[in-house]
Amino acid sequence: MIAALIPRHVSNRTLLIVYRLLATFGVPRFIRRSHLRENRIRLEQADWDFWHVPDDCIENQSEWENIRFGVGRHQSMAYAGCEIIATYNARKALGAPVSKKFMAELIDAYETRGAALWGAFGTAPTMIAAYFKKNGFRAETADGADERAVAEIARNHNVMIATAYNDKNDIMAQIHTVCITKNREGKFVLHNAYHRDEKGRFCESRPYDMLQDAVAHLSGQEPKLIYLIGIGRKGFDGCKEIM
Repeated sequence: MIAALIPRHVSNRTLLIVYRLLATFGVPRFIRRSHLRENRIRLEQADWDFWHVPDDCIENQSEWENIRFGVGRHQSMAYAGCEIIATYNARKALGAPVSKKFMAELIDAYETRGAALWGAFGTAPTMIAAYFKKNGFRAETADGADERAVAEIARNHNVMIATAYNDKNDIMAQIHTVCITKNREGKFVLHNAYHRDEKGRFCESRPYDMLQDAVAHLSGQEPKLIYLIGIGRKGFDGCKEIM
């Protein structure tokens, strides 16, 4: 009952406001500088087994333990970097320039503006939309409980970022943020959502006919959508298709 209290009874709007308040203060500057130096070196030296999808999206967040983000006991992308990976994947899907060097700088940007409780709670979802708008993209947002607004974004965008409870009955299962793209057939594909191929390697999900179906497979539990962002490039309606 206690674990279900927040996902069942706290509105998405209230949760997003709390997240935004937790992101009021960025990660201290001296820590950001240290992380940026370390991350640049570690990402540049990353081998194929780690950075194994140079032409596609990042799917293997759990393997990012050595890439720094945030302050505290965990301070790693593996623990709290899903919003940053979703941002990277969305940019890539839209055909915007990305690289190992860019990823290090993106982590620094969110540590400066967006890290919730100095990164212990990841990144405030509303700050993802702010990031894209600041950097020349279009970003349309919807409360996950607003079915009409969610459907409108799903219809009008080929690249989206979704934030959801991993389990609508258990806040201890935490919150996860993923990039969702449409393939050539207009079906929805999840990225960095724990899916594995037949060889056990992390991979994108299979295509789903509806956005709701994709969100339902965001975790192996009972996800509940909190916030959806539809992203596009200004003056450019298409997207670089993943599949």
